Amino acid sequence: MRYCIKITAVGDSYEALIYQDNPAVGRSHQGLALGPQALLSIKGRSYTLGDLVGALIGAKRRLLAEAFDERGQLELGQHLYRELFAETLPSELKRRESGPLDLRIITTDEQLMRLPWPLLAHQGIFLATEGWSVSLARSPELRRCTLPEHPRLLVIAPEPAGARTRADAHLEQLERRLSVYDHHLRLDEQLRLVTTWEELLSCLPEFKPHLVYFYGHGSGDAHSSQLVFADREQRRIEKPVTDFVQELRALPELPLLVYVNCCGGDAGGLLGAGMQLSPYVPAVITNRTVAEVDRAQSTALALWDGILVKGLAPHAALARLPAGLAELNLSFSDVRWITPVLHAHYDRWEAPPARRYDPQDRDPFWHLKLDRVGQFGAVSYQTRQMLRERRPRSLAYIWYGRVGQGIELFHKRLQVELQDDLQPHTMLHEVRPEWPRQLLDPERSFEEMLVEAFGVTSLKLISQSIRAISRDAAGRPVLVYVRHQPVRSKEVLNLPQLKAYIHWWDRKFAPLLREQQYALLGISFEVEKPAKFRRYLLENEQIATVDLANTNFRLLDELERVAKDDLYDFLKAHKVELPSRQRDRILDEILDETGGNYEQTIRSLRRYVDRALDQIEDDKRQQAAAEPDYDY
Repeated sequence: MRYCIKITAVGDSYEALIYQDNPAVGRSHQGLALGPQALLSIKGRSYTLGDLVGALIGAKRRLLAEAFDERGQLELGQHLYRELFAETLPSELKRRESGPLDLRIITTDEQLMRLPWPLLAHQGIFLATEGWSVSLARSPELRRCTLPEHPRLLVIAPEPAGARTRADAHLEQLERRLSVYDHHLRLDEQLRLVTTWEELLSCLPEFKPHLVYFYGHGSGDAHSSQLVFADREQRRIEKPVTDFVQELRALPELPLLVYVNCCGGDAGGLLGAGMQLSPYVPAVITNRTVAEVDRAQSTALALWDGILVKGLAPHAALARLPAGLAELNLSFSDVRWITPVLHAHYDRWEAPPARRYDPQDRDPFWHLKLDRVGQFGAVSYQTRQMLRERRPRSLAYIWYGRVGQGIELFHKRLQVELQDDLQPHTMLHEVRPEWPRQLLDPERSFEEMLVEAFGVTSLKLISQSIRAISRDAAGRPVLVYVRHQPVRSKEVLNLPQLKAYIHWWDRKFAPLLREQQYALLGISFEVEKPAKFRRYLLENEQIATVDLANTNFRLLDELERVAKDDLYDFLKAHKVELPSRQRDRILDEILDETGGNYEQTIRSLRRYVDRALDQIEDDKRQQAAAEPDYDY
C-alpha cells in the first residue's frame, strides 16, 4: 500500500495533499508547522525544527544527546505525524494484511527533505516498527523497474591515505553473503570493485552496472556535498556529487539503484546525493547524518540481503531494518537507526529472489578448503585446546608461500572455518590492522597500529573494546582474530622487525586480555624463495625458539602448489563431482593449465561448478516453461 504526500510551502507554513492513486481525490491539510522556525517541546524544553535538523546534518553531539534520545525521538516523531495526519489513526491508513506501508514525501523543499521522517510515531509507538517506510521524491512521476536475474553490481570503495574504512573486510562479507545464493555475484564477475576515480571512469561504460554501491567517506555541509575518492597514487581527492552524477548520466542505460554509503550523503539538500541522483535513478539510498564504520557496514549488508537475496523493493528492505536493530548493534535510544534515507521514483519494483541451484547442497565456502589440511589442522587444534584449557591467552602463527599460493585465502579460511567450528560456544571477532608506513620507532608504531584497528585511543582500552564488542555474547568466550594484511615487501616488514613484533605482542598486547578474552594472531608473507625465507627465520632469527610468556607461537609449513592427490581428496570431501571416465583427464588439464598454482586451480574448479549450476538452472527454467497451465 502506498500513500503520496505532496507538500508545498504556503507563506510561513506548508500545505499537504495526501492521496493514494489519484491526487484529484486526495485530502488536503493546511497550516503545517514544518518550517525551520516551527517550535515544539521535547522533554519540557522548546526547540525549533531548524535547530533539530541542524543537529542531525551537522552531527552536533550536545544537541543530539539532549533532544534525540528515545524520548526526544518519540516526541519529534509524534509532532511530525500530527502535522501530516492530524487526528487520523494509523490503523485507518494501513490495513494489517497489506504488508509494508510505502509513504512517499513529494517535495523539493530542503527543510522538508532533511526532516527525520522515519521517526513518525503515534501514541508512543514508532510506526517504523509497524512496517511503515518513508521515502522522498522530487515529483509524483513513477517508473516500473525490473531487476535482472543476475544483476551487475559495481562497488566503489576508495581508501585514500588517512581515510580507512575497512573496505576489504566489508567487501569480503558482501561477496560472501551474496555469492552463497547467486554464484554470479562474485568479484570479477557480476560483482566489480573499483578503488580510484580513474578506475571508475574506465569501468562504467564497459561494465554497465544495474546497481552502484559507493562505500567510503563523504564531506560537506548544508550547502555542499562531496564524495572522497583516491587517485592512482592513493591521494585524497574530493569530487562534488554532481561530478559523480554526470559520469552515471553518460551511460546509455542508467542504474536502477545507487547506494551512497558515506557520512551525510544527503546533508547537502538539493546538492546531496539523493536530490542530485533521483531525477535519473529510480532508487537512491544514502545517509542523512554520520555513518560510523561498523553500523554502515551492517546496515548495508542487511539492505543488500533484502534487495538481492530476498528480492524486496528498496522501501521494503528498509522497512525490515527496525526489526533487526539488535543485529545492527543499534537501539531506539540511538538516532543512528534512522540514518538511511531513500529517494524513490519507482512504481512497481520487480526482482526475483536469489535461489541456490545446487543439488549437492555444497558448502558455500568449499573453494577455500582445497588442501592446507596440515596448516589449518594445527591452528584449529591449538585454538580449541586454548579455549578448553583457558590458557594461554593468545596464539600466534606465521605462514608463507609464493605469489598465487593462497596466502590471503588461508586468512579467509581461518575466519570461515573457525566461525563455524566455534559457534555457538565462542564468539569470533575479526580485526584487520594496517601495517605502519614506517617503523622508525617499532614499539610505538605497533601500539598505534592496534589502537587504530580496535578503534580506541589507548592500548589499555582494548580489553574494554572487546567487552563492548562481545556484550551480546551472553557470557561466552571471545576469540579476537587479529588478521594482518599479507606482507609482500621487506619495506613493509622485514624479518628482524617481525621478531620484534612477536615479542611486543607477547609483552604488551597479550597481558591486556581479560577473563573470557583470547586472541589469535595471523601474519602471512608472499615470498619469491620460500626455502630461503624459512631458513632465515629458523637459523638467523631463531624464531622457533623465541621465548614468550603469554603466547604460543608457531611457524606453519609453506603453502605449496596443488598436487593431483590433493584434488582427489578435495573433490570427494566437498561433493565436486566430475564424470568418472573423464576425471583424470579433467584434473590433468586443470593442473597443466594452472601449474598447481593454488588460486588459479580454485578459479578453474569454480568455473566448472558454475557451468554445472548454470545448466541446472536452465533445465529448471525450461521445465517450468514446458509445464501446462491448468489455471482456468
